Amino acid sequence: MKKYRAAATAVLFCSGFLVLFSGCTPKKPIGTTRTIVDQVGHTVVLPEKIERVVIASVWPLASVYCLAFGTDTLVGLDPAIISAAENSMLIKIAPDIASIPSSFSKNGMLNAEALAALKPDVVLYASGVMEDYDVATQAGIPAVGFSLSIRDYNAVETINSWIELLGQVMGTDMSDSEYVAYGREMEALVAGRIASVKDTDKPAVMFIHKYSDTGMTVPGLSSWADYWISASGGRNVASAFKGSMTTGMEQVYAWNPDSIFITNFTEAVPEDLYANAIGTADWSPVQAVKTGNVRKLPLGMYRWYVTCSDSPLMLLWMAKQNQGELFADIDMEETVRDFYRRFYDLELSDADIERIWTPNRAAAAGIKK
Repeated sequence: MKKYRAAATAVLFCSGFLVLFSGCTPKKPIGTTRTIVDQVGHTVVLPEKIERVVIASVWPLASVYCLAFGTDTLVGLDPAIISAAENSMLIKIAPDIASIPSSFSKNGMLNAEALAALKPDVVLYASGVMEDYDVATQAGIPAVGFSLSIRDYNAVETINSWIELLGQVMGTDMSDSEYVAYGREMEALVAGRIASVKDTDKPAVMFIHKYSDTGMTVPGLSSWADYWISASGGRNVASAFKGSMTTGMEQVYAWNPDSIFITNFTEAVPEDLYANAIGTADWSPVQAVKTGNVRKLPLGMYRWYVTCSDSPLMLLWMAKQNQGELFADIDMEETVRDFYRRFYDLELSDADIERIWTPNRAAAAGIKK
């Protein structure tokens, strides 16, 4: 498969992620192997040249990787990555992604024999999933861990750190990044506008991570949800606990959120809450349901809930949801179009925009239940 800015340059990262890394240059070979330190703190010995890559539990990294390097070097992807790609904009610029092998992973667990059969030079995994590290290294495969929680789940800074580490893995210097600067400018813009918002003027916000007739999971502190809420002028109703917890309707009634956001890690959609379509739950007394303020998170190059290449857009979108009057001058549709044109060299149609705003249930396929 060709890189996604066909023949613009022979430099891998510069040709792949378009103008994001205007100063990137390949590092000069210094030997048959090289050593890096990953975000787990492991010292990892890598081949001088990486030609076969498996992306396991660090799902959002795949969109960054494909945009940077294409799919030629990808020999394995977790099924959850492929389901997101097939329902995202990534499939438009990386159509081959749907045919990349994924059977080495089932329900979040790696199969050592199937993984080894792919003959990867490196496995990329999420730092919190050390089982992936164990399976890979016991099979003699170098494994590089990427943290999902840089600066307490600051999605913008996390993606910046991934870009730096991915460059080290692939032997490419990405020190000069227009994209990194854009993300930080967006953070500063949002932070500046919400700085004077009083706590009493911040809406009570709840995220639903997963929801089915078997239960509901809500993120508290130390989560992407808390970062998005606090960074965009909202108040997290679940701030009494860290991480995620399974909860029921009595707790939701007590929280009575003004707004509810549903991630793309669950098949649930706003209509399910409005129609009480899941299990026996009655959502009608909840303020967010009564006022029609239940939203499914967008899905662009990846699921916007977590760190991904669209994270600067997610921050601005959340700010418009939580503090609309302060961001009334910003047209999100035009901002998204400009971002995709600028960083992905992709012109979005009206249908593309609609698809980003209203992702379907299938985007949650392949995720461990």
